[in-house]
Amino acid sequence: MNNRESVVFLFDDIQVEPRTFGVLKAGAEVQIEPKTFNVLLFLIENRGRLIKKDELLDALWKDTQVTENALTREIARLRKVLGDDPKQARYIQTVHTRGYRFVAQVQVMNDDRGNGHQTLQIEALERQTNPIHQSSEPRNKVERMTQQQSKAPPLVSRHLLMMLAIATSLVLGVIAYVGWRSPSIPDSNIIVGEIVPVTGSTGLNLNPALSPDGSTVVYSSDRTGSFELYAKPLASGGREVQLTSDGNRNLEPAWSRDGKFIAYHSAKSGGIWLIPTLGGARRQLTDFGCHPAWSQDGKLIALQSESLHEMIQPFASSATIWIVAVEDGSLRQITRAGYPVGGHLFPTWSPDGKRIAFLDGDQESMQIWSITVTGEQLTPVTPGQSFTKADLVWAPDGSGIFYAMGTMLLKQPVSANTGAPIGEPFKVVDLGATVLRSPTISADGVRIAYSAWTAKSNLWSIQLSPISHEPVGGPTALTNELNSRNGLPCFSPDGKEIAFISERRGEGHQLWLINAAGNNPTQLTTAPLQAESPIWLPSGEQIAFMSFVGGHATLASVAVKDRQERTLGEADDRSFLRLSPDATQAAFNYAPNGFSNIGVKNVAGGTPRQLTFETSFTGFPCWSPDGKFIAYQTKHGDYQQVMVVPDGGGMPVQLTFDKGDSWPFGWSPDGERIAFAGSRNGIWNVWWVARSDKSQKPLTRNTSAGVLMRFPAWSPLGNQIVYEQVELTSNVYVTDLK
Repeated sequence: MNNRESVVFLFDDIQVEPRTFGVLKAGAEVQIEPKTFNVLLFLIENRGRLIKKDELLDALWKDTQVTENALTREIARLRKVLGDDPKQARYIQTVHTRGYRFVAQVQVMNDDRGNGHQTLQIEALERQTNPIHQSSEPRNKVERMTQQQSKAPPLVSRHLLMMLAIATSLVLGVIAYVGWRSPSIPDSNIIVGEIVPVTGSTGLNLNPALSPDGSTVVYSSDRTGSFELYAKPLASGGREVQLTSDGNRNLEPAWSRDGKFIAYHSAKSGGIWLIPTLGGARRQLTDFGCHPAWSQDGKLIALQSESLHEMIQPFASSATIWIVAVEDGSLRQITRAGYPVGGHLFPTWSPDGKRIAFLDGDQESMQIWSITVTGEQLTPVTPGQSFTKADLVWAPDGSGIFYAMGTMLLKQPVSANTGAPIGEPFKVVDLGATVLRSPTISADGVRIAYSAWTAKSNLWSIQLSPISHEPVGGPTALTNELNSRNGLPCFSPDGKEIAFISERRGEGHQLWLINAAGNNPTQLTTAPLQAESPIWLPSGEQIAFMSFVGGHATLASVAVKDRQERTLGEADDRSFLRLSPDATQAAFNYAPNGFSNIGVKNVAGGTPRQLTFETSFTGFPCWSPDGKFIAYQTKHGDYQQVMVVPDGGGMPVQLTFDKGDSWPFGWSPDGERIAFAGSRNGIWNVWWVARSDKSQKPLTRNTSAGVLMRFPAWSPLGNQIVYEQVELTSNVYVTDLK
């Protein structure tokens, strides 16, 4: 690979990757013609100097006879892609009658593969002028990841806790986290008062935000069929007020420090909006991003660039942190993609307004960082850990950062000056059996509110016509468990039996078997072994799975008749393994350069092959029945879409283009259709999409935002799809701290 292909160029909110001919703006991929891309690349590589028109024509058109009009057209297209104004050029300056000059300040990320692994470097000038890249910690994290990924051991998976984070974050980590909490987190000396419910329904009541004086909580509820904002006084007899009623799925409210305005995210309209707390017209502040957080002086709002809501896995993101001025809507990017590696989520301000803390979520770990509002002094707050952290808020006195982790609310003490951690985190609240989300705290630090989640997860089935692929009748439940998670179904080659993973308290993740009608449940593995990623071997007599015992990962199999287990091979650090139909290859989430993609490796050994080269989250592969294609999901802008790529590599084909997430998992027996879990307007259902004409068909008719669907597996008989269905409830609670 030559030098041109081993770098990524960054300027403002734009990322240019020569190796993949990709351009991203504000984290979203933009369409660009090859010739236009080549013009952009030439300008960037010759930035800062005047490039005459003849030089551009000679370099890019060479033996083709064209006039200057061709160059003018490409420059115009390029300005449109970048959002540049020729009259007030930020990127491409026109030097009248002579040529062009690229004037943006460019950061260069080098991808050095000379020694079999990647390292990230920044040009010396950038290191001097942009201290965000001077911290050793993010560099260490990048180096640790790339060195681990370059070892290329013989098979594919990740240790158990990472698999839990990946698989269970699809449903908030509600069930899998219970029973897997760290026992070493000490209790605090904070006294928690009586926990009082603010809401009490079977629906979803999310994202509470306490008013600065702690007297009122505003939250989002789906009680009307679409998420709207409600404000409820906490004093006895206080009357609840509905703040929005526009059907725009309004989420994540945040009070201004003076209590006069509420910022929130509109999932339907997009971006950040403002509404007066006493009523009045709403105002759109940005057209992208979510999770607004006010600065202490009320002049700025921090946000994350990609929309990422409660039910989406936190690592499947390439979001960065931005700041928007409330007065005029001017924007400034604070963090850069890849520093640190992963999506930058859930920003929260320090009380002095000098720093912003955020969650960095990737497939390696979940970690909290802080950074100055000028984009400097990137500092780790918590160590990287392989279980889900989310939702953080800085203590009003600056003494620490509260964050939710599974069923617990923790506090990490930090330096008021540097944001660096002081000592170890300690436990403030533990809900025991429900998951704590969205902590919020009053300005005096004596009252907190949060939402508490419960989930019921089971396997469901929908019967299909093998000829028309239309549903026959309604869905039926195959399992009926209250306190376990049941997912990742896999049909036997004859379509008569279904293997799946069930997570139960005290047992962890175990491999179970039922028949296609949901009868004769049989447990095939037992603790201390933990199982993941089941796949039937071609004989139909054994089921392969990832086995974890004492932190050691192997690929194993179990015989259906006598439950005898055997080891098939060692496992390495790959995640979300899917074996090919003939069990000779494995596809997996693969991140050799910090961006999750699809990799394939022979089960017998060898070097992984990277099939996709995206710079936004890409993962969760599933093989076609003939083993010639792999379907997967890629994040384009705010949404994840179904993609297909040949197993030997080639140009990926996008099959879905909807404003909603589409997560593929199973193929029809003829390889023509792909079953996927699809969210449309915030409602999840099971769908299929046809490869030939990209037509789609919903197979279920769910209308509740509290019902999630995952992992639709298609029977080889063509007459049945089995999937995981999760029924969520969430309510808001408040308590005092002493």
